[in-house]
Amino acid sequence: MKALVLSGGGAKGSYQIGVWKALKRLHISYDLVTGTSVGALNGALMVQKDYHLAKKLWNTLNLEYLFQEIPKKDTNLSILKLYEENFLKNGGMDVSKIEEMIKNSIHLSKFYRSKIDYGLVTFDLSNRKAKQLRKSEIPKEKLCDYLMASATCYPAFQMKEIDGDKYIDGGFSDNIPMNLAIKMGADELIVVDLKAPGIKRKTKKEIPTTYITPNNSISFFLNFNEIEAKRNMKLGYNDTMKAFHKLEGCAFTFHKKSLDRAFKKYHVSFEQALREIFEKHQISFSGTTLKKVKTKDQLKQLFLSLTEEVGMILKVDPVPIYWFYSYKKAMKEALFQEDEKVVKQFKKEFKEKNFKKLLNTRWMTFYLYQKLEEGKWRELKALSVIFRQDFLRAIYLYVVISNV
Repeated sequence: MKALVLSGGGAKGSYQIGVWKALKRLHISYDLVTGTSVGALNGALMVQKDYHLAKKLWNTLNLEYLFQEIPKKDTNLSILKLYEENFLKNGGMDVSKIEEMIKNSIHLSKFYRSKIDYGLVTFDLSNRKAKQLRKSEIPKEKLCDYLMASATCYPAFQMKEIDGDKYIDGGFSDNIPMNLAIKMGADELIVVDLKAPGIKRKTKKEIPTTYITPNNSISFFLNFNEIEAKRNMKLGYNDTMKAFHKLEGCAFTFHKKSLDRAFKKYHVSFEQALREIFEKHQISFSGTTLKKVKTKDQLKQLFLSLTEEVGMILKVDPVPIYWFYSYKKAMKEALFQEDEKVVKQFKKEFKEKNFKKLLNTRWMTFYLYQKLEEGKWRELKALSVIFRQDFLRAIYLYVVISNV
């Protein structure tokens, strides 16, 4: 029995809708869904197979819609202060709008007739104990209440009361309910971990598991924002396709074989550039990863890791699915937009002896790349002793962007 396990994570939960889209695209089915907090809410919609409804909901959610309030500034600190003020005044945010959305979205007949089993986790604060409930154990008239109980992100949200007992978020008990899935009969897991605050318990039994987790930063867990939700969904889709080997990459996403073709195109010039720089110009790289590069496979691993590193340094958008030529174009545009400005700032900080600021990897990579183009070998030789990895990134740019 295959189970889909959905962690809690508040506003990060839109990522799970992107995962769902990819699973649909891959025709991967599951017999059971377990979820905590927002994972319990998304999981209920998955049980009733309402993908388009879930996507529509996440595309409309924002703080003003949910709580009729907005933070003073669009910063995480300002958002935290908004929740803090409400906790001090009202014991947390009023979640009546969320409860209304749950009631309007959950179709009892669809949910209970679905062949997909279901389990959720919440925490009974009145009795100080975790509560795990299966679909068969949840009365129809209490389903929406227990969904809200699982997702009551206390102290950000007000506690949920059911039959005189107060409940808070299931993340206070088990934010990734793998053990619940195993207890319900799962012998294979697909786990979506949003890397959000909450208690995480080790599995009591080892079974085949596919982990899907964000390879990039996604929304702050209390910042409900439709723009961020759309980005999260795209990243969730990308990471799932990579987890099942249909796309490639880590922080960035590439079509299959795109990176192999890139290495095939550039590996000769990349190897020649390394050899020329380190042999002809006698620039030492002892103690670096370069010493380990003795085979073509090791050279390929270095090339691929630099591909990702340079993209992050250049702040290339991680959301699109790239062919390498389009990724190269994005790198080139980012490089030329920043190149002169960064080098000018670097020289200013160097002149003023602000050496801590000179340790900025982004600046150093740009600066070394420009020195490579200018052939300033004496300066490069001095800087390479300290900034070894930055120099490797600069060489990568020199080869791929300048087409050496």
